[in-house]
Amino acid sequence: MHDLDAIKATIFDYFDGLRLADRTRLERAFAVDAGHMKGYLKNADGSYTLSSRAMTDVIDDWAKRTATPEMRGAILSVNIYNPVAASALFDFNGVYTDAFQLAKIGAEWRIVNKFYVNQ
Repeated sequence: MHDLDAIKATIFDYFDGLRLADRTRLERAFAVDAGHMKGYLKNADGSYTLSSRAMTDVIDDWAKRTATPEMRGAILSVNIYNPVAASALFDFNGVYTDAFQLAKIGAEWRIVNKFYVNQ
């Protein structure tokens, strides 16, 4: 599989894993033990609060959620800047913009960091 297609598949393993509460897909998308999720949540007053969590904890929470198959997502851009490194932007249901850092680990692309901003 071409790297761009493999990166897109990894990103949709994340998205489909989250919206369907599918632990297998989530664990396939992330470098679970090394990955982190950081981001800004918008407060009621319009200010932002920065959050940081290990992916192991995040995946545990996501896998317990009720599936929400109606969520929509779209890849906005992918930049492969090294044979083993890439970045991507993703529109998550029009509510969040996700920025991913991906690494090619062995022959597989994995998300090593996710940064999000609540719109």
